[in-house]
Amino acid sequence: MRKLLVLFGILSVVFACGQEKNPINTKIMNIQYPEINATNFVSEIAKQVKRYEKEPMYYMRINKSNCVVEVLVNDYPVHKNYELSNYATPIAINRAILKSGEQTFTYRLYPVGDLIKEEYGEGDTVTTLTDNTAIAISIIKMDNGSEKTLEDEEVIMKHVSLTDAKGRFIASGKPYYEFTFTFNAQVPYANEGWSKGQDLSKLDQKLLEAKAVAFYKEYGKTYENKDADLLMKLKFGTEKRNAIANYKKLGGINDLEKELLTDVKSNNIKILPIENYKMVFFGNNRIVFLLSNSLKLGYRGFGALMVDTDESTLMPGVYLYLPEGKKLEDGLYMIN
Repeated sequence: MRKLLVLFGILSVVFACGQEKNPINTKIMNIQYPEINATNFVSEIAKQVKRYEKEPMYYMRINKSNCVVEVLVNDYPVHKNYELSNYATPIAINRAILKSGEQTFTYRLYPVGDLIKEEYGEGDTVTTLTDNTAIAISIIKMDNGSEKTLEDEEVIMKHVSLTDAKGRFIASGKPYYEFTFTFNAQVPYANEGWSKGQDLSKLDQKLLEAKAVAFYKEYGKTYENKDADLLMKLKFGTEKRNAIANYKKLGGINDLEKELLTDVKSNNIKILPIENYKMVFFGNNRIVFLLSNSLKLGYRGFGALMVDTDESTLMPGVYLYLPEGKKLEDGLYMIN
């Protein structure tokens, strides 16, 4: 009888191991919030969000022509538009504003490539910026806590792209153009974010890339294993920052959780190989990101981790950093 029980126990262990499709090595992905799970994710974020008499929200309004654009605020990516059209509504940027004071705004312009040909059925491939390339940007402030609408927006500053003496875009004929200006923002909150991260450009680059790739692969397994608790632990820091910066109410936090749970519970999940990417830095070299090299519309500008499901292809943005005092050999962390 004892032998049968032992044999049954062994078979149970083997069966249980077989049920785990792809075990996750949490030593590769450092967990900053082990107490967070799918049950308390919403309530714990809600505890961090404070209400203020005035809740300033900052937006950008962009109008571009003959180019596509990427935008970074404080060297953190907040917007990309690889289409010919412009967005009609302003785009919120508070998530990249960690605290009051001077903020940097960077835009990067690229040629339109085959977009004209694809939209109109004729035309040449455009490989450089043109004489008529232009961009106009407005930084806008509104009070999130009031009943004001976009008609009551306060324009903090305006910027237009530079031209030469003949009115031609200053970088005409070039394949890329980048420009940075500053603006002042006053917010009632202070987020740590990635500000206490190490300068990753000074570390062993091969080891850094290896650690980032390993993290991306393990992160993908959270979807394969439908591990909602682990996903919430990993996402908590970033989403806490976003919720604080956007003064998010309980309903919005609930909607966020539903979206995350829908993704992780998708059917027929398949993690695509981590390949065809380049390692890039954000946050003044404190953030590392594996950027896909694909220029295909819908994939361009996203990370190297892609998760195929029955419904769609998920492209979770996995931004990593190394807090002060931590060793790269021990792995990276999701940014706060």
